[in-house]
Amino acid sequence: MFCGFKDYLKVKFSRYRPAQKPESRKNKQDPRVSSATAIQAGTKNDKISFVSPQLKRDRAHHPVVNPPRNDRTTYRSPETNGEPKSLIGEVISSIQPQRASDIRVSPMIPTQPSTNEQTSSFTGAHDFVMMHPSFYADSRSYNYIMNGQPVLERLRSAGTPEAGLNAAARYPLPRCHPSTRKSIQEKLFGWLFGAPHKWKMVWLFGPAGVGKSAVAQTFAEAAQGQRLLAASYFFSSTQGEKRSDPLRIIPTLAYQMAIHSDHYKNVITQKLASDPSILDATLEAQFRGLVEDPFLQLASHEVQPFAESFHVVVIDGLDECNNDEAQCQLVELIKEAAQKTHLPLLWLICSRPERHLKSTFSRLEYAHVCRREELVINEESHADVERFMRARFREVHHKYRDTISVGIDSPWPTEHDLAVIMEQVSGHFVVASVAERYVGDPFIGDPEAQLRSLLSMLRGLSKVGTNNPLEALDAFYYRILSKVSESALPVVTRVLALLSYDLNSIGGGSGVSNHRKLTIEELWLFLRTDQPHFYSVMQRLHSVVDIPPPEDASNRSLTFYHKSFPDYLTSSHRSGKFFVSQDQARQCQLACSLHWYNLILRFQNPTLVMANEHQDASSMVNAWFRGIFHWKTINEHSVMLARNHLYGTVPEGNAFDLDLFNVLHDFDFRLMLGRYEHSDDNILPMFTISLALDTRASPHFVRTEVEDEIVDPNLLHHLSVLTQGKYVEPLDLTATDPFNDMTNRTVRFVIVGNGSKSGLACIGKGLRAKGFTWAWQAIWLNAALPPTSEQKLRFRKWEKEITVSRQGE
Repeated sequence: MFCGFKDYLKVKFSRYRPAQKPESRKNKQDPRVSSATAIQAGTKNDKISFVSPQLKRDRAHHPVVNPPRNDRTTYRSPETNGEPKSLIGEVISSIQPQRASDIRVSPMIPTQPSTNEQTSSFTGAHDFVMMHPSFYADSRSYNYIMNGQPVLERLRSAGTPEAGLNAAARYPLPRCHPSTRKSIQEKLFGWLFGAPHKWKMVWLFGPAGVGKSAVAQTFAEAAQGQRLLAASYFFSSTQGEKRSDPLRIIPTLAYQMAIHSDHYKNVITQKLASDPSILDATLEAQFRGLVEDPFLQLASHEVQPFAESFHVVVIDGLDECNNDEAQCQLVELIKEAAQKTHLPLLWLICSRPERHLKSTFSRLEYAHVCRREELVINEESHADVERFMRARFREVHHKYRDTISVGIDSPWPTEHDLAVIMEQVSGHFVVASVAERYVGDPFIGDPEAQLRSLLSMLRGLSKVGTNNPLEALDAFYYRILSKVSESALPVVTRVLALLSYDLNSIGGGSGVSNHRKLTIEELWLFLRTDQPHFYSVMQRLHSVVDIPPPEDASNRSLTFYHKSFPDYLTSSHRSGKFFVSQDQARQCQLACSLHWYNLILRFQNPTLVMANEHQDASSMVNAWFRGIFHWKTINEHSVMLARNHLYGTVPEGNAFDLDLFNVLHDFDFRLMLGRYEHSDDNILPMFTISLALDTRASPHFVRTEVEDEIVDPNLLHHLSVLTQGKYVEPLDLTATDPFNDMTNRTVRFVIVGNGSKSGLACIGKGLRAKGFTWAWQAIWLNAALPPTSEQKLRFRKWEKEITVSRQGE
C-alpha cells in the first residue's frame, strides 16, 4: 500500500513523531523487573517496602512513569538505540507483499526457564512473613501450568489464532494496493501518531465491498512495523464458527498482547494460573479480567507495559460476529475502557453500518471518546479501483505473456474492454477483486478466454451457467441475505423487488413529470407497515442498501450501494431462492397502490362508507400526508397511484399473489363513481376480469347479469339512465381476453365487486376525448347514486363518435 509512497509519508507524518528526551548510553538497556519487585508488609502505619537491587538499578536506568492522569498525559513512541525509529522504513518494511510460504506462526510455548533463572533474591531465606505480596515475574522466571499445559498455550487455544494479523488461514491477506486509500490512511496514521489523543476509539464503517478489511490489514501491518500494534482480530462468518465466536476475541487479544509485552505476560500468566475460570466466563468478565484488571494492576505499581506509548488494537468485521447483542456489548466495554486513563490502548473497529451498530455508535456518550470515519464511494475510490485494476491486469499480462496474443508492450485489456469492466465495478473493491481473480485464475490458465467470459457476463450477453465469473461475488451476497430471518424475509423481498425494478415510486412512469421516488417514510406506509417494523426487518441489509436513519426518512429514499446487487437479485441462475421477478415487483406495487387508492376514495367519500371505515381511512391518510390535508394534493396523489400500471403488466389467469388477490377482492368499486373517464392507464376492470378466472375469487365477483338481487338491478337501471334506454352489449366473459377482443369504437359493460362494494364499468375502446384517442375509457356507476350530468354528456359524445364511425364504414 505504501510502496512508492515514501516521500508522501515523510511530509505527512513527520509532525506526529513525539519529541524524544536525550538519554545516556546506559539507558539503552532493556529494563527488566526482578522476580520479586515489591513486598509489602505491616499495617498502614508501619508499612515496610522491600525493593530488589535489580529493580533499583532498573529504575535508575529506566525510570517508570506514573499512570496518566488525563488526556493531556501521553505516551512516547518506542525508541531503538537511543534514536527515534524511522517511520518510513518501518512502514515500508512491514507491509511488503507476502506469500503464504513467508508466513511464520509465533511459538506456542514460551521459552523454558533455566534452573539459575528460577532462583530469586530470597533463595534460602526463612522465618519471615510477606503480607499481601505482589509478584511481577520475569518471563524467564515463571512457567505456570494449567491442566497440564503452559498458561500461554492454554490462553492461545481458548482464542482464535486464525483471526490474527498474519494468520495463514486468512491468506491471501487483504491489503490496500500501493497509492490507494490515501485519505483514510492519513487520517488513521494522524490519529495513531498524534498527541494528545482526543479519541481513544475510531469506528471505520462503510457498505459491503468498499475495502474496509484491506484498510484494517494495511493499517495494522504498518502499526506493527512501528511496534505500536497491541493486538488485532479479524472476524469472519464463513471461515468456521471460531472466527465469529464473541467469546474467543478477548483470549485472542490477550495472547497477542502477552507476546508483545513481557510485563503484561507476567501478570496475565499469574492471573490465569490462579483463576483459569476467566477463560470460560462471559464476554464482560473476560474483558475485565484479561484487559482492564491487568493494566490497572501494572499501573498501580507504576509499570508501563508498552514502553510509554499508546498501542492500537484493530478489530475488523465486527458485524461478522455471530451475535448482535455481543457486538454491541463489546463496543460498550471498549468505550468504557477507553475512558480509563490507566489503559494505554487505542481501538480501531471496522464494520458494515448495521442498524444496531449505527444505533450504538450514534449515542451521545460516544461523541467525546469515539471518532467516526466512513468509507464512501466517491471519485477517489473510483480512481483507486481503476489504479488497482490496471496494475493487476498488467501482472496477469506479464505472467501469461507467452499465451496472451497481445504483446507485452501493448495494452491488455483494451481501453474499451477496461471501460466496460470499470462501469460495472463502479468503485467497489470487492467487485474489482472478484473480476481480476477470475481473469487471472491460475487453475484455468487462459486469461484471454476468461476475459471474454467476464465481458460477456457484464454486458448481459450470456446467462450464468457452470462457469460463473461472479461466483465469488454471488457467494458474498448470498451470505448477507442468509442473515435475514424467515419472519422478515417476506417484507424484505417486497422491498428488494420494488428497488430492483425501480418501482419504489408513484406516477406515470420514469421520465414523466409526476413520477417520483417514494421517501422511506412513504415506502413503509406504502407497504402497510410502520417505522419500527420496517427498520427491524431491514436491519441486515445496511451493507448493501443505503438506509438513512429515521430522522431523514421523510426526505430521503432507499438506494442500492452498487448495481451488482440488484443484478444478482434479478438473475434466477445466480440468486436462487432470493430471486425477485419483475412480475413479483409489479404485483407488489399494484397491491400497495390499490390499497392506498381505496383508502383515499374512502376518505373522500364519507357518505358512501361506514363511519368506522371513514375513520380508519382518515387516520391512515393523515399519517401519509402528515396531518396536512390539501384536496388538490390528495387528488393528484390518488391519480399517481391509479396510473402506475398498464393493462398487461401482470399476467392473466391464476398469477395473482395472495396480497394482490386480497386487495382486489376487497376493493370498494362503488367509490369509483366519476373517476378517470378517459385514460390509457385505467386497468381496474382489466385486472378484475383476470381475477375472476382465479379459483379463489367469489363465483360472481365479475358478472354481466343480475347475481346480487339488491345491488345489480340498481346498477343496470342506472346504466339505462346513462344511455337513455339504449342497449349496451355486455362484455364477453367467455373470451380468452375480453377487452382485446373488443373492436375499436365500441362500448361494453361489466359489473365487478362483492355485494354493496360492487360497481358497474361502462367501457369504451378507441374513442376520442379532449382531442385524444384513448385505448380505454370507463364511466363508473354506483348502485346508490344515479349518473351525473357530466357522465351522461360523456356517453353522448361516445355515441356520436360511434355513429359517425359506422357511417364512415
